[in-house]
Amino acid sequence: MDKVLTWFINCWVALVVLANVAAIVGSFVGAATFWDGWKRITKTYSPFNVANFIMEVASLSPALGAMYWRDRRRAATDVKER
Repeated sequence: MDKVLTWFINCWVALVVLANVAAIVGSFVGAATFWDGWKRITKTYSPFNVANFIMEVASLSPALGAMYWRDRRRAATDVKER
């Protein structure tokens, strides 16, 4: 089960990263100029954009939950082995 959870975590994080890269590329492609695309990216990924931060955490939450579950399973098997 540990390998399955690790695989799921890695795949989910990769999907979130790919979605963000696609959004960045799409912003540049859809913009009239490079500067307009750059302004859109800096506005979207600004540290003061709380909505984007919440959406990033929400999109990563399945991986974070699986990581928590995997760590609890590892801790439980470590206690049993002692």
